[in-house]
Amino acid sequence: MAARKGPKSYVVWVGRETGIFSTWDECSRQVKGYPKARYKSFPSREEAEAAFAKGPGGAAPARRPKPATGTKPAAARRPRATPAQDAPAQRYDIEIYCDGACEPNPGDAGSGMVVYRDGVLAELWYGLHNPRGTNNTAELNAFHQALRVAEQEIARGASVRIHCDSTYTINAITKWAGGWKRRGWKKADGQAIKNPEIIQPTHALYERLKAKVAIAHVKGHAGVEGNELADRMAMYGADQREPAFTRYQGNQDVAEVLRLKRG
Repeated sequence: MAARKGPKSYVVWVGRETGIFSTWDECSRQVKGYPKARYKSFPSREEAEAAFAKGPGGAAPARRPKPATGTKPAAARRPRATPAQDAPAQRYDIEIYCDGACEPNPGDAGSGMVVYRDGVLAELWYGLHNPRGTNNTAELNAFHQALRVAEQEIARGASVRIHCDSTYTINAITKWAGGWKRRGWKKADGQAIKNPEIIQPTHALYERLKAKVAIAHVKGHAGVEGNELADRMAMYGADQREPAFTRYQGNQDVAEVLRLKRG
């Protein structure tokens, strides 16, 4: 039976921002004029998510997607992800995964970060405990730490991509904060934004780096190794009530870390 047609989704594997977009206008802003951009339209969100997870493969960069003449079969099963499987075809010297956890929400919050160097797990970080935090503050703090590491690595000449599973965090820092800043850190309705103490310095850092760092949305709790490890570190930071952002000194065996409490 043919799949029922619905709104198209657009995947950007390589562009100013990567991820899945619901309109061509959103997609085009990420790829027009971007060197070697890779993107494609899909008949459904499900197919787009499967394609984004697999990467562009051998597909060549295309011009504006043409109307589909048929539907492509969705991936039958998403494989257990490794850093290489999760990442699109373009590889970066440094891949950073960041995540936040809060239990309950609001309540004890913590942030986590994972760093891969040349595809190999290199560092695990946790902490920034806040006894009155939220999921959003934990995610924002983690993203800020990821940008700080990115700044150091870029200064050494490395290419860097940050993976974050919080669309709120990505949008707040890369899309909305510019308008908030112009309005005196207020929303369009005149109300003050939430979490300005994190958003303002994080946005300032992003503005300095945005031409040099890639930001990718990763689906949370979908078996992507880096995201799962960052999740465990975030929960570990909350449970340990660690106020600083600290290098994890425990066993870095992936299986062992994944046995830690999940956020």
